[in-house]
Amino acid sequence: MTAARQSTIFLSPSSMRGWLILMVALLLLPLPLKAEVVSDLYLAEVPVASQDREERQEAIRTGLSQVLVRVTGSTQVLTAPAIETVLNQPTRYVQRFRYRKQEQAGKTQLVLWVRFDESVIAKLLHDNQMPVWGHTRPATLLWLVIDDRRKRRLLSNDMETEARQIVEQQARLRGLPLRLPLYDLADRTNLSISDVWGNFEDAIMQASSRYQTEAVLVGRVYQASANRWTGRWTLYSQGRQQNWQTSGESLEVALVPGISQTTEILAQRYAQVESVIASDRLRVKVEGVNGLPDYERVVRYLLSLDAISQLRPSTISDSDVIFTLTSRRGRLAVSQAIALGDILVADASPSLPPTGQVPGNPVSAPDLVYRLVP
Repeated sequence: MTAARQSTIFLSPSSMRGWLILMVALLLLPLPLKAEVVSDLYLAEVPVASQDREERQEAIRTGLSQVLVRVTGSTQVLTAPAIETVLNQPTRYVQRFRYRKQEQAGKTQLVLWVRFDESVIAKLLHDNQMPVWGHTRPATLLWLVIDDRRKRRLLSNDMETEARQIVEQQARLRGLPLRLPLYDLADRTNLSISDVWGNFEDAIMQASSRYQTEAVLVGRVYQASANRWTGRWTLYSQGRQQNWQTSGESLEVALVPGISQTTEILAQRYAQVESVIASDRLRVKVEGVNGLPDYERVVRYLLSLDAISQLRPSTISDSDVIFTLTSRRGRLAVSQAIALGDILVADASPSLPPTGQVPGNPVSAPDLVYRLVP
Protein backbone atom coordinates (compact mmCIF):
# COMPACT_ATOMS: atom_id res chain seq x y z
CA MET A 1 0.00 0.00 0.00
CA THR A 2 1.52 3.31 -1.01
CA ALA A 3 1.30 6.76 0.48
CA ALA A 4 -0.39 8.02 -2.68
CA ARG A 5 -3.45 5.90 -2.03
CA GLN A 6 -5.79 7.17 0.66
CA SER A 7 -8.74 5.29 2.13
CA THR A 8 -11.29 6.61 4.58
CA ILE A 9 -13.22 4.98 7.42
CA PHE A 10 -16.27 6.67 8.92
CA LEU A 11 -17.23 5.96 12.53
CA SER A 12 -20.34 7.23 14.30
CA PRO A 13 -19.62 7.64 18.06
CA SER A 14 -23.30 7.95 18.86
CA SER A 15 -24.14 4.60 17.34
CA MET A 16 -20.94 2.52 17.61
CA ARG A 17 -19.93 0.53 20.62
CA GLY A 18 -17.00 1.84 22.60
CA TRP A 19 -14.57 -0.78 21.40
CA LEU A 20 -15.24 0.17 17.78
CA ILE A 21 -14.30 3.80 18.37
CA LEU A 22 -10.96 2.72 19.81
CA MET A 23 -10.11 1.25 16.42
CA VAL A 24 -9.24 4.65 14.95
CA ALA A 25 -5.99 4.79 16.92
CA LEU A 26 -4.97 1.32 15.76
CA LEU A 27 -5.35 1.77 12.01
CA LEU A 28 -1.67 2.59 11.51
CA LEU A 29 -0.44 -0.81 12.63
CA PRO A 30 0.88 -3.18 9.93
CA LEU A 31 -1.27 -6.05 8.71
CA PRO A 32 0.19 -9.07 6.91
CA LEU A 33 -1.30 -10.00 3.56
CA LYS A 34 -1.23 -13.25 1.67
CA ALA A 35 -1.02 -11.47 -1.67
CA GLU A 36 2.03 -9.31 -2.23
CA VAL A 37 2.18 -5.54 -2.36
CA VAL A 38 4.28 -4.51 -5.36
CA SER A 39 6.29 -1.36 -4.77
CA ASP A 40 7.85 0.95 -7.34
CA LEU A 41 5.13 0.49 -9.95
CA TYR A 42 5.81 4.05 -11.10
CA LEU A 43 9.59 3.79 -11.11
CA ALA A 44 11.76 3.03 -14.16
CA GLU A 45 15.48 2.54 -14.63
CA VAL A 46 16.76 2.80 -18.19
CA PRO A 47 20.41 2.24 -19.27
CA VAL A 48 21.91 5.20 -21.14
CA ALA A 49 25.25 5.96 -22.75
CA SER A 50 25.42 9.62 -21.66
CA GLN A 51 23.52 12.46 -20.03
CA ASP A 52 22.74 14.04 -23.36
CA ARG A 53 19.35 15.78 -23.39
CA GLU A 54 17.98 13.97 -26.43
CA GLU A 55 19.05 10.62 -25.06
CA ARG A 56 17.44 11.48 -21.73
CA GLN A 57 14.19 12.33 -23.52
CA GLU A 58 14.22 8.96 -25.27
CA ALA A 59 15.04 7.14 -22.02
CA ILE A 60 12.13 8.87 -20.26
CA ARG A 61 9.84 7.78 -23.10
CA THR A 62 11.04 4.22 -22.68
CA GLY A 63 10.55 4.40 -18.92
CA LEU A 64 7.04 5.80 -19.26
CA SER A 65 6.14 2.99 -21.66
CA GLN A 66 7.35 0.45 -19.10
CA VAL A 67 5.33 2.06 -16.32
CA LEU A 68 2.13 2.22 -18.37
CA VAL A 69 2.44 -1.47 -19.24
CA ARG A 70 3.18 -2.35 -15.61
CA VAL A 71 0.27 -0.35 -14.20
CA THR A 72 -2.32 -1.59 -16.71
CA GLY A 73 -0.84 -5.09 -16.91
CA SER A 74 -0.94 -5.16 -20.70
CA THR A 75 1.16 -4.02 -23.64
CA GLN A 76 -2.09 -3.12 -25.43
CA VAL A 77 -2.06 0.22 -23.66
CA LEU A 78 0.78 1.38 -25.91
CA THR A 79 -1.36 0.98 -29.05
CA ALA A 80 -4.02 3.47 -27.93
CA PRO A 81 -3.88 6.76 -29.89
CA ALA A 82 -4.12 8.81 -26.69
CA ILE A 83 -1.09 7.02 -25.23
CA GLU A 84 0.91 7.41 -28.42
CA THR A 85 0.36 11.16 -28.10
CA VAL A 86 1.42 11.10 -24.44
CA LEU A 87 4.64 9.29 -25.26
CA ASN A 88 5.65 12.21 -27.48
CA GLN A 89 5.66 14.43 -24.36
CA PRO A 90 6.84 12.04 -21.62
CA THR A 91 8.49 14.65 -19.38
CA ARG A 92 5.06 15.98 -18.35
CA TYR A 93 4.61 12.81 -16.27
CA VAL A 94 8.00 12.85 -14.54
CA GLN A 95 8.08 13.54 -10.82
CA ARG A 96 11.86 13.43 -10.50
CA PHE A 97 14.90 11.79 -12.09
CA ARG A 98 18.61 11.28 -11.52
CA TYR A 99 21.56 9.46 -13.01
CA ARG A 100 23.39 6.68 -11.24
CA LYS A 101 25.96 4.02 -12.03
CA GLN A 102 25.51 0.30 -11.54
CA GLU A 103 27.73 -2.74 -11.97
CA GLN A 104 26.50 -5.19 -14.57
CA ALA A 105 28.44 -8.22 -15.83
CA GLY A 106 31.65 -6.72 -14.50
CA LYS A 107 31.08 -3.41 -16.28
CA THR A 108 29.87 -0.02 -15.08
CA GLN A 109 26.60 1.05 -16.66
CA LEU A 110 25.08 4.54 -16.52
CA VAL A 111 21.37 4.39 -15.69
CA LEU A 112 18.64 7.03 -15.74
CA TRP A 113 16.41 6.61 -12.66
CA VAL A 114 12.94 8.11 -13.17
CA ARG A 115 9.94 8.29 -10.85
CA PHE A 116 6.70 9.14 -12.60
CA ASP A 117 3.74 10.94 -11.02
CA GLU A 118 1.23 8.31 -9.91
CA SER A 119 -1.73 10.69 -9.64
CA VAL A 120 -1.19 12.18 -13.10
CA ILE A 121 -0.83 8.75 -14.72
CA ALA A 122 -3.92 7.53 -12.86
CA LYS A 123 -5.91 10.45 -14.23
CA LEU A 124 -4.60 9.74 -17.73
CA LEU A 125 -5.79 6.15 -17.54
CA HIS A 126 -9.13 7.11 -15.96
CA ASP A 127 -9.82 9.73 -18.60
CA ASN A 128 -9.21 7.17 -21.34
CA GLN A 129 -11.16 4.36 -19.60
CA MET A 130 -8.10 2.15 -19.31
CA PRO A 131 -7.64 -0.49 -16.60
CA VAL A 132 -5.51 0.03 -13.52
CA TRP A 133 -3.91 -2.89 -11.73
CA GLY A 134 -3.33 -1.95 -8.10
CA HIS A 135 -0.28 -2.49 -5.91
CA THR A 136 -1.74 -5.65 -4.32
CA ARG A 137 -1.25 -8.46 -6.82
CA PRO A 138 -1.54 -12.26 -6.85
CA ALA A 139 1.71 -14.09 -6.19
CA THR A 140 2.74 -16.67 -8.79
CA LEU A 141 4.80 -19.79 -8.13
CA LEU A 142 7.03 -20.84 -11.03
CA TRP A 143 7.95 -24.45 -11.70
CA LEU A 144 10.45 -24.20 -14.55
CA VAL A 145 12.44 -27.08 -16.07
CA ILE A 146 15.12 -26.31 -18.65
CA ASP A 147 16.55 -28.94 -20.98
CA ASP A 148 19.80 -27.79 -22.63
CA ARG A 149 20.26 -31.08 -24.54
CA ARG A 150 22.61 -32.28 -21.83
CA LYS A 151 20.47 -32.36 -18.71
CA ARG A 152 17.11 -31.27 -17.39
CA ARG A 153 17.25 -28.91 -14.41
CA LEU A 154 14.46 -27.48 -12.29
CA LEU A 155 14.95 -23.83 -11.32
CA SER A 156 14.88 -23.31 -7.54
CA ASN A 157 15.40 -20.27 -5.35
CA ASP A 158 18.96 -21.24 -4.40
CA MET A 159 20.21 -21.38 -8.00
CA GLU A 160 22.07 -18.44 -9.53
CA THR A 161 21.60 -19.02 -13.24
CA GLU A 162 20.99 -17.06 -16.41
CA ALA A 163 17.43 -18.37 -16.51
CA ARG A 164 16.72 -17.06 -13.03
CA GLN A 165 18.06 -13.61 -13.90
CA ILE A 166 15.89 -13.51 -17.02
CA VAL A 167 12.59 -14.52 -15.39
CA GLU A 168 13.08 -12.37 -12.29
CA GLN A 169 14.04 -9.32 -14.34
CA GLN A 170 10.97 -9.75 -16.54
CA ALA A 171 8.75 -10.24 -13.49
CA ARG A 172 10.06 -6.99 -11.95
CA LEU A 173 9.55 -5.18 -15.24
CA ARG A 174 5.93 -6.32 -15.40
CA GLY A 175 5.15 -5.94 -11.68
CA LEU A 176 4.46 -9.65 -11.20
CA PRO A 177 5.19 -11.11 -7.73
CA LEU A 178 7.12 -14.24 -8.71
CA ARG A 179 8.24 -17.00 -6.36
CA LEU A 180 10.58 -19.90 -7.02
CA PRO A 181 10.24 -23.21 -5.18
CA LEU A 182 12.71 -24.36 -2.56
CA TYR A 183 12.82 -27.78 -4.15
CA ASP A 184 14.01 -29.22 -0.87
CA LEU A 185 13.34 -32.71 0.51
CA ALA A 186 9.63 -31.93 0.98
CA ASP A 187 9.26 -30.80 -2.64
CA ARG A 188 11.29 -33.68 -4.01
CA THR A 189 9.11 -36.14 -2.11
CA ASN A 190 5.96 -34.76 -3.73
CA LEU A 191 7.24 -33.74 -7.14
CA SER A 192 9.91 -34.98 -9.54
CA ILE A 193 11.43 -33.14 -12.47
CA SER A 194 9.66 -35.64 -14.71
CA ASP A 195 6.34 -34.66 -13.12
CA VAL A 196 6.93 -31.03 -14.04
CA TRP A 197 8.14 -31.93 -17.52
CA GLY A 198 5.02 -34.02 -18.05
CA ASN A 199 2.84 -31.29 -16.53
CA PHE A 200 1.11 -33.72 -14.17
CA GLU A 201 -1.41 -31.38 -12.59
CA ASP A 202 -2.24 -33.34 -9.44
CA ALA A 203 1.39 -33.71 -8.37
CA ILE A 204 2.17 -30.10 -9.22
CA MET A 205 -0.80 -28.74 -7.29
CA GLN A 206 0.00 -30.89 -4.27
CA ALA A 207 3.60 -29.67 -4.18
CA SER A 208 2.48 -26.08 -4.74
CA SER A 209 0.04 -25.99 -1.83
CA ARG A 210 2.77 -25.26 0.74
CA TYR A 211 3.62 -21.97 -1.02
CA GLN A 212 0.07 -20.57 -0.85
CA THR A 213 0.24 -18.56 -4.06
CA GLU A 214 -2.80 -17.53 -6.06
CA ALA A 215 -1.34 -18.79 -9.35
CA VAL A 216 1.02 -21.57 -10.43
CA LEU A 217 3.02 -21.30 -13.65
CA VAL A 218 4.62 -24.39 -15.17
CA GLY A 219 7.30 -23.93 -17.83
CA ARG A 220 9.14 -26.55 -19.86
CA VAL A 221 11.85 -25.00 -22.03
CA TYR A 222 14.25 -26.99 -24.18
CA GLN A 223 16.95 -26.38 -26.74
CA ALA A 224 15.63 -27.82 -29.99
CA SER A 225 18.80 -27.02 -31.95
CA ALA A 226 21.93 -24.91 -31.72
CA ASN A 227 19.95 -21.73 -32.44
CA ARG A 228 16.45 -22.69 -31.40
CA TRP A 229 14.75 -22.77 -28.01
CA THR A 230 11.15 -23.80 -27.47
CA GLY A 231 8.94 -23.36 -24.42
CA ARG A 232 5.61 -24.83 -23.30
CA TRP A 233 3.73 -22.97 -20.58
CA THR A 234 0.69 -23.67 -18.42
CA LEU A 235 -0.88 -21.25 -15.96
CA TYR A 236 -3.13 -22.60 -13.20
CA SER A 237 -5.26 -19.93 -11.53
CA GLN A 238 -8.77 -19.76 -10.06
CA GLY A 239 -9.51 -23.29 -11.19
CA ARG A 240 -8.60 -22.49 -14.78
CA GLN A 241 -5.80 -23.78 -16.99
CA GLN A 242 -4.29 -21.84 -19.89
CA ASN A 243 -1.58 -23.06 -22.24
CA TRP A 244 0.72 -21.40 -24.77
CA GLN A 245 4.05 -21.91 -26.49
CA THR A 246 7.11 -19.76 -27.07
CA SER A 247 10.16 -20.10 -29.28
CA GLY A 248 13.19 -18.12 -30.33
CA GLU A 249 16.86 -18.10 -31.14
CA SER A 250 17.96 -17.80 -27.51
CA LEU A 251 16.95 -18.95 -24.05
CA GLU A 252 15.90 -15.40 -23.17
CA VAL A 253 13.54 -15.11 -26.14
CA ALA A 254 11.87 -18.37 -25.11
CA LEU A 255 11.59 -17.40 -21.42
CA VAL A 256 10.42 -13.78 -21.50
CA PRO A 257 7.00 -14.42 -23.12
CA GLY A 258 6.28 -17.03 -20.48
CA ILE A 259 6.35 -14.34 -17.80
CA SER A 260 4.81 -11.56 -19.87
CA GLN A 261 1.86 -13.71 -21.02
CA THR A 262 1.22 -14.74 -17.41
CA THR A 263 1.02 -11.08 -16.49
CA GLU A 264 -1.37 -10.34 -19.34
CA ILE A 265 -3.69 -13.17 -18.27
CA LEU A 266 -3.76 -12.16 -14.61
CA ALA A 267 -4.21 -8.48 -15.46
CA GLN A 268 -7.31 -9.33 -17.51
CA ARG A 269 -8.81 -10.80 -14.33
CA TYR A 270 -7.68 -8.26 -11.75
CA ALA A 271 -7.07 -4.91 -13.49
CA GLN A 272 -10.23 -2.79 -13.53
CA VAL A 273 -11.35 0.36 -15.27
CA GLU A 274 -12.04 2.97 -12.60
CA SER A 275 -14.72 5.60 -12.91
CA VAL A 276 -13.90 9.19 -12.00
CA ILE A 277 -17.60 10.06 -11.92
CA ALA A 278 -19.44 7.42 -9.94
CA SER A 279 -18.51 4.94 -7.25
CA ASP A 280 -20.17 1.68 -6.33
CA ARG A 281 -21.44 1.29 -2.77
CA LEU A 282 -21.42 -2.26 -1.47
CA ARG A 283 -22.49 -3.93 1.76
CA VAL A 284 -19.99 -6.51 2.96
CA LYS A 285 -20.82 -8.75 5.89
CA VAL A 286 -18.00 -10.28 7.93
CA GLU A 287 -18.86 -13.07 10.37
CA GLY A 288 -16.75 -14.24 13.28
CA VAL A 289 -15.68 -10.77 14.49
CA ASN A 290 -15.39 -11.37 18.23
CA GLY A 291 -14.09 -8.14 19.70
CA LEU A 292 -11.56 -5.40 19.11
CA PRO A 293 -8.57 -7.46 17.82
CA ASP A 294 -10.74 -9.17 15.22
CA TYR A 295 -12.32 -5.89 14.17
CA GLU A 296 -8.86 -4.38 13.83
CA ARG A 297 -7.75 -7.15 11.48
CA VAL A 298 -10.81 -6.80 9.26
CA VAL A 299 -10.75 -3.00 8.98
CA ARG A 300 -7.00 -2.87 8.38
CA TYR A 301 -7.24 -5.55 5.71
CA LEU A 302 -10.13 -3.98 3.84
CA LEU A 303 -8.51 -0.55 3.86
CA SER A 304 -5.29 -2.03 2.50
CA LEU A 305 -7.00 -3.07 -0.74
CA ASP A 306 -6.66 -0.80 -3.76
CA ALA A 307 -10.21 -1.61 -4.84
CA ILE A 308 -11.70 0.00 -1.71
CA SER A 309 -11.61 3.79 -1.26
CA GLN A 310 -13.96 4.32 1.70
CA LEU A 311 -15.25 2.13 4.49
CA ARG A 312 -17.66 2.48 7.40
CA PRO A 313 -19.40 -0.01 9.71
CA SER A 314 -23.19 0.11 9.39
CA THR A 315 -24.47 -2.87 11.41
CA ILE A 316 -22.82 -4.79 14.24
CA SER A 317 -23.64 -7.64 16.59
CA ASP A 318 -21.67 -9.71 19.06
CA SER A 319 -19.85 -11.59 16.29
CA ASP A 320 -20.81 -10.04 12.94
CA VAL A 321 -20.20 -6.68 11.28
CA ILE A 322 -21.69 -5.30 8.07
CA PHE A 323 -19.56 -2.64 6.39
CA THR A 324 -20.64 -0.18 3.73
CA LEU A 325 -17.75 0.45 1.38
CA THR A 326 -17.10 2.54 -1.69
CA SER A 327 -15.24 1.32 -4.75
CA ARG A 328 -14.61 2.81 -8.17
CA ARG A 329 -13.98 -0.66 -9.60
CA GLY A 330 -17.20 -2.49 -8.80
CA ARG A 331 -18.27 -5.60 -6.96
CA LEU A 332 -16.14 -8.00 -9.00
CA ALA A 333 -12.94 -6.07 -8.28
CA VAL A 334 -13.73 -5.96 -4.57
CA SER A 335 -14.43 -9.69 -4.35
CA GLN A 336 -11.28 -10.50 -6.30
CA ALA A 337 -9.17 -8.24 -4.10
CA ILE A 338 -10.54 -9.75 -0.90
CA ALA A 339 -9.92 -13.26 -2.24
CA LEU A 340 -6.21 -12.50 -2.65
CA GLY A 341 -5.63 -12.45 1.09
CA ASP A 342 -5.93 -15.06 3.83
CA ILE A 343 -7.86 -12.85 6.22
CA LEU A 344 -11.40 -13.41 4.90
CA VAL A 345 -12.96 -16.40 3.18
CA ALA A 346 -16.27 -16.45 1.35
CA ASP A 347 -19.02 -17.93 3.51
CA ALA A 348 -20.88 -20.61 1.60
CA SER A 349 -23.76 -20.65 4.11
CA PRO A 350 -24.15 -17.16 5.60
CA SER A 351 -26.22 -16.70 8.72
CA LEU A 352 -29.21 -14.37 9.09
CA PRO A 353 -28.50 -10.62 9.21
CA PRO A 354 -27.18 -9.63 12.64
CA THR A 355 -29.02 -7.53 15.15
CA GLY A 356 -27.66 -4.22 16.33
CA GLN A 357 -28.60 -2.13 13.35
CA VAL A 358 -27.21 1.39 13.36
CA PRO A 359 -29.99 4.03 13.20
CA GLY A 360 -30.45 5.44 9.72
CA ASN A 361 -29.11 2.35 7.97
CA PRO A 362 -31.97 0.14 6.76
CA VAL A 363 -31.43 -3.60 6.82
CA SER A 364 -30.83 -5.15 3.39
CA ALA A 365 -29.10 -8.27 2.19
CA PRO A 366 -25.31 -7.83 2.01
CA ASP A 367 -23.69 -7.91 -1.40
CA LEU A 368 -20.80 -10.08 -0.19
CA VAL A 369 -20.48 -12.34 2.85
CA TYR A 370 -17.22 -13.50 4.40
CA ARG A 371 -15.97 -15.22 7.51
CA LEU A 372 -12.90 -14.04 9.39
CA VAL A 373 -10.10 -16.60 9.39
CA PRO A 374 -9.02 -17.24 13.03
